[in-house]
Amino acid sequence: MKRVLVTGASGFIATHLVKALKGEYSFVLFSRKGQSNLDFPLYSDLEEAFREGKPEVVVNTVGVLKEEGGASYYEAHYEFTKRLVELARKFKVKKIVHLSALGTSKEADNLYHKTKWLGEEVIRSSGIPYLILRPSIVLGEGQKLYEEILKLSELLPILVAPKMKVQPVSVEELILKIRDGIECKLRGTVELCGEEVLTMKELFERALAELGI
Repeated sequence: MKRVLVTGASGFIATHLVKALKGEYSFVLFSRKGQSNLDFPLYSDLEEAFREGKPEVVVNTVGVLKEEGGASYYEAHYEFTKRLVELARKFKVKKIVHLSALGTSKEADNLYHKTKWLGEEVIRSSGIPYLILRPSIVLGEGQKLYEEILKLSELLPILVAPKMKVQPVSVEELILKIRDGIECKLRGTVELCGEEVLTMKELFERALAELGI
């Protein structure tokens, strides 16, 4: 059974991933917060997770959607990824699966996608076989967007939706791609979108309906 280190273990995607694949892999978990409700070894020191967990594959889900609580895009998307790759080389990891974001490019006009690009470049230059996944908005139980909409709906009589369209992907579909990466069936950089195109207004309406609001 492959040993897989999952970073960002307290997050939405990592939680779904480990619960879905817990019978297939032996997981080692890293969380900067030192928090997880998953029944696998958990570390808050990254080097200790590598040294004691001895992972063959790393799945990096660390990322921030908003700079708050002392977490910056640059630190989470670039500096952490750089440290992760250094340790992956040191402990001879065989594969890295890295979660980026749709819209990431060298010419991105916002700091979120710019720092995501820097993180991707670290992975691409690592010398380790990799899969970089660029998902659209990922939907599933525990998704932060739903939590934010719930909070806003309690404070405001009207929600204003941005004028943009998205192709959300389910967390279950994302997990299947991550599994393909772990099994070396998928390599390189892959963009991942759902088949349905929604306006943000439609997405907000759907979230509200699912929340019973």
